[in-house]
Amino acid sequence: MARPSGRDIRREVIEAASHAIQSRGVTGFSYGSIADELGIKAPSIHHHFPHKADLLAAAVAQYRAQFRQRVEAMEGRSARDRLEAYASLFLAPAERDLLCLCGAAAADWTDIDLATRAEIEMFFEQEITWVAAQAKQAIDAGEFASRLDAEAFATTFVAALEGALLLARMSDHHAAVPGTASCLLELATNRTGDR
Repeated sequence: MARPSGRDIRREVIEAASHAIQSRGVTGFSYGSIADELGIKAPSIHHHFPHKADLLAAAVAQYRAQFRQRVEAMEGRSARDRLEAYASLFLAPAERDLLCLCGAAAADWTDIDLATRAEIEMFFEQEITWVAAQAKQAIDAGEFASRLDAEAFATTFVAALEGALLLARMSDHHAAVPGTASCLLELATNRTGDR
């Protein structure tokens, strides 16, 4: 809801919380720290999000929706090309010294509420399902080996990209993300005699 000042405080709060989660985790911010960052009073945040759990769920839901829009924009390429483009979605936060918001929130699993957990579970289910569908298309097109288990590949691919983000952040070596994706895609690639 826009304030008389013309500022969309709700949007600003979600963006600030999202950045905080990606850089410091779920427990790494408070309403006070967000209020200070935005130059507002904490009650302004409570007006939109009565509890921190409400803000967390909103931040994760927004991230999930935006991520899905980026993924859906990848249509029209080969399955392997789409998977390479998918990996680049994980490189973008690494270049800004951030983590995937859902991965960062999942790391604080015991500190988050059920609604936020459900949003995180939906994110990973959606992403693994999408990657598995791309892997199946790549197998059918002969890009990937017929012996490949598409579901196992998808879980491994998403988990490896999340892990590569952690390594990239720890070592300040962003190439860990595309390197991990390239390695897995190469291992999945169809070789003469694989079909």
